[in-house]
Amino acid sequence: MKPIFLELRHLKTLLALKETGSVSLAAKRVYLTQSALSHQLKLIEEQYGLPLFERKTQPLRFTPAGERLIQLANEILPKVVEAERDLARVKQGEAGELRIAVECHTCFDWLMPAMDSLRQHWTLVELDIVSGFHTDPVGLLLTHRADWAVVSEIEETSGIIHKPLFSYEMVGLCAKDHPLASKIVWEPEDFIDQTLITYPVPDDMLDLLRKVLHPKGINPTRRTSELTIAIIQLVASKRGVAALPFWAAKPYLDRGYIVARKITKKGLYSNLYAAIREIDSNIAFIDDFYQTVKSQSFSTLPDLLVLE
Repeated sequence: MKPIFLELRHLKTLLALKETGSVSLAAKRVYLTQSALSHQLKLIEEQYGLPLFERKTQPLRFTPAGERLIQLANEILPKVVEAERDLARVKQGEAGELRIAVECHTCFDWLMPAMDSLRQHWTLVELDIVSGFHTDPVGLLLTHRADWAVVSEIEETSGIIHKPLFSYEMVGLCAKDHPLASKIVWEPEDFIDQTLITYPVPDDMLDLLRKVLHPKGINPTRRTSELTIAIIQLVASKRGVAALPFWAAKPYLDRGYIVARKITKKGLYSNLYAAIREIDSNIAFIDDFYQTVKSQSFSTLPDLLVLE
């Protein structure tokens, strides 16, 4: 058998497998088919004559051999990323400005680690948040009032490019003793007599309304709050129900404050993209920030899906 030399792509695959705990999810993370990823892992195991993980456990449990390679991945891959940053600095310089605009209230929690990483690795880049919630962040890019934006929909605009971040599930939230808590799946009709607690944004920016309720002619009573924790408190107090990203609600679900339920049998899924000016697409620190946001989001937020 031809020797298989350990490559960076193998380490990235193993790390994705460790972080997701699933062959199918890891395959999506590294943009391989599930069969191609399984074949890659089999070749490595045959090369060393050792199994890397126990295949019938959920989540996957790595063997001592697999854990040793995971340790290697954690040691090597950050050094490779840092070396690539150094090369980018040599080529393009280290200074610049990155102003970030978002159109979602829950974005800042998962953006903060990536922003902190940018500050550490690009010390001469001036990093700033464009204050407030923005219904038209692409407009801020076009008028050069922002340099990087988070958007939920792709609107083809001259001079703007969109890069996929991730897809996530929106879940219905209610108090533990709410009548809807007894239902595993919520259908559109379940919202008719409810007070829906949302962020104070236009209806067309709320996927529950745009994708599920309005097509059925359902427009429930509304109550709004700027803060996620305030929405959770209102839900827990039986003042209404809400729909939030699973990863945003999970800390409160873990504490037992509220319960989460699936919205329709297919589930309600939302997408997020990074938007930048086309002329800025080759700036090293902007691309580094995009890659950092993606990698840190998938490693820290639960149940994200790869967005093509």
